[in-house]
Amino acid sequence: MALVFSLLAGGCGGGQASGGGSSSSSPAAEGSRTLTVFAAASLTNAFGQLAGDFQKEHPGVRVRNNFDASSTLATQIEQGAPADVFASADTQQMRILQKKGLIEGAPRVFAKNREVVIVPRSNPAHIRSFRDLAKPGVKLVLAAKDVPAAVYAMQILGKAARDPSYGSSFKKGVLSNIVSREQDVRAAANRVAVGDADATFCYASDVTPDIRNKVKVVEIPRTLNVVATYPIAVVKGSKNARLAREWVDLVTSQKGQRVLKKWGFMLVSSG
Repeated sequence: MALVFSLLAGGCGGGQASGGGSSSSSPAAEGSRTLTVFAAASLTNAFGQLAGDFQKEHPGVRVRNNFDASSTLATQIEQGAPADVFASADTQQMRILQKKGLIEGAPRVFAKNREVVIVPRSNPAHIRSFRDLAKPGVKLVLAAKDVPAAVYAMQILGKAARDPSYGSSFKKGVLSNIVSREQDVRAAANRVAVGDADATFCYASDVTPDIRNKVKVVEIPRTLNVVATYPIAVVKGSKNARLAREWVDLVTSQKGQRVLKKWGFMLVSSG
């Protein structure tokens, strides 16, 4: 009976869902030929496309994209999650991992982004300009406080507070309208797209084809906006370091830049 139980136990096991490739035929093959990329949620579409390109160029290799808030991903890597590459929506989360000795070499900046405000297509709160975010009764959602998109939003509001034409009362008014915090920027954008909220801060690249017809974009004044910087690096101890470096090379290549531009990102050389 002990022998039978042992054989049965050995035959049971679970798999993890892939974010960017087809499933592997065996756990052993997956462990040796799966490239695991931890990437900011805003990179979902661009990295999804690049994963397909990478797999075509590397037969037998599967790219597993894990998309989430950069802060969440950094914490998972700190706790020992098996990642080969980390792509963050800000430099702060990358620096945290660097200081802990978890990053191989110097990170490379591969994209930039800017924030916008989106509202539902029906615009029930009648938000027509950035100033309208401070109107009483606006239901504003934001990503969680340590998510880069929310950090950038606070920087924008801080600049507005120092601008005499807006003032500190504007920032206070906007913050008082926050009704919920979401796991990441894509979750916040989706809340607006389905009409559960009146507005949110998100990246320009988050206005993807699946929500483009469901929302309206309200531009943030250029003098108040900030540029989001995206670094990428190989995670130290990666079991697929060669493949990881090739992924970084693809993302930073002209081909990778074209894909990122297609999905709304600013090129590295952009200001």
